[in-house]
Amino acid sequence: MFEQAQDRIRVDSAPKLSEETFVMLRDFIYSKTGIFFPEKKKYLIEGRLIKRLQVLKLGHFEDYLQLLQYGQLKQNEFEFLCNTITINETSFFRNDAQTDAFQQKFAEEVIEAKKASHDRTLRIWSAACSSGEEPYSLAILYLEHLKPRYPKLRIEIIGTDINTAVLDMAHKAEYNQYAIRSMPKLYLNKYFDHSNGVYRLRQEVKELVHFEYINLIDREKMRHMMHFDFIFCANVLIYFDEKAKIQVVGDLFNSLNRGGYLFIGFSEMLHRISTAFKLVSIPKTTAYKKE
Repeated sequence: MFEQAQDRIRVDSAPKLSEETFVMLRDFIYSKTGIFFPEKKKYLIEGRLIKRLQVLKLGHFEDYLQLLQYGQLKQNEFEFLCNTITINETSFFRNDAQTDAFQQKFAEEVIEAKKASHDRTLRIWSAACSSGEEPYSLAILYLEHLKPRYPKLRIEIIGTDINTAVLDMAHKAEYNQYAIRSMPKLYLNKYFDHSNGVYRLRQEVKELVHFEYINLIDREKMRHMMHFDFIFCANVLIYFDEKAKIQVVGDLFNSLNRGGYLFIGFSEMLHRISTAFKLVSIPKTTAYKKE
């Protein structure tokens, strides 16, 4: 009974996020990241930040907003905020329809087209890569299928995210059973070392992928992301409103080479967002080509 009473006291005394402050905090997040939280997601922001306010010994969400906007360590706190509010659900070979299409059809098309210009480098960008499973999956496909057929082919794979915590995990390349649940057993045995429930990616795969912090709404940074043959940006656009989607998709289009492909999530479409791409239908998925 005493413990239940103490829990009630802690809940009752916890800071409350008012509607007005939620809107200001939501607008701040949107201006910095393009991620939009509707009113029905107020509980999510409040729930995820309550513990942070307690750690910082702040009594009100208004104080936290002031810290984000004007505090001496506002950049560090913004980084923590991004790590807290972003959702990172991924695994190896999660979207097998896309990776199959990449390996079996589109990679060969792009590589063959490069021969005329004597360009032997395939450049791939995994935008919002989370803890690295997607770009590492692509690296494995290169080693297994593309390198044997095109021994002179070089590959550059970059994974980016706004969440620094998951980028640290990607650098370590150590995964649990859940992350490798869709991994073909052949690849698992060949490219991972397993001990004590941890699957450690081998160096020959790790060295093919480079990770960077990129905020997709940062136009200055996006201007430097150029000359890619493939961009994978799945399950990201669903968190943006239409204005942010138009900006990000436009920048992704500019980042692609002619003849390059953009892959997005199953539930995402570019209808009303961009007419610049050619829609290419393939079994169980779609791709968007820059002609």
